[in-house]
Amino acid sequence: LMIIMTTILLLAGGKSTRMGRDKAMMKGGVNRLLTIYSELGAQRIITLCGESSRIELFEGEVWPDPDEVIGPLELLKWCLTKIEGDIQIIPCDAFSLLETGADWLLKQENGVPVDSSKQRQPLMARISNRELINHEATTINGLFAKFPSLEEVELSKQFSNFNTNSELVND
Repeated sequence: LMIIMTTILLLAGGKSTRMGRDKAMMKGGVNRLLTIYSELGAQRIITLCGESSRIELFEGEVWPDPDEVIGPLELLKWCLTKIEGDIQIIPCDAFSLLETGADWLLKQENGVPVDSSKQRQPLMARISNRELINHEATTINGLFAKFPSLEEVELSKQFSNFNTNSELVND
């Protein structure tokens, strides 16, 4: 088992308004992702839970959003100042992510995975070279614009995320 010196950052604080229910709890949710990364030997897994009222919903190290931080872009920028070393971001709606895809991402140096629709998924960014981060960015895509695309056709379906119930029904 490889020892991973990468902090896993699970994004689980969204309101899930388009989905109509809490994505962090669907399809095994955050607990499924915690299991995957624990089995891969992750040393540190932080769940970003959103409002402090959500802390009790999750196991392990859980961080509420700081009061001064508004929105996911600002939250990611804030986290980059608080966490040293490599980071693997994973959204709670990474319902298709399996241990094979998670392991492959962790073995990459730096980059943004590409899903089966050829879309870059910046909320699954693998961060090892902080110099490539655009701290002036006004979008999450912009934050990681200088990161290379990580393409692995066999695993690309695992890097999709879901925003509506209809997308989920058709998986």
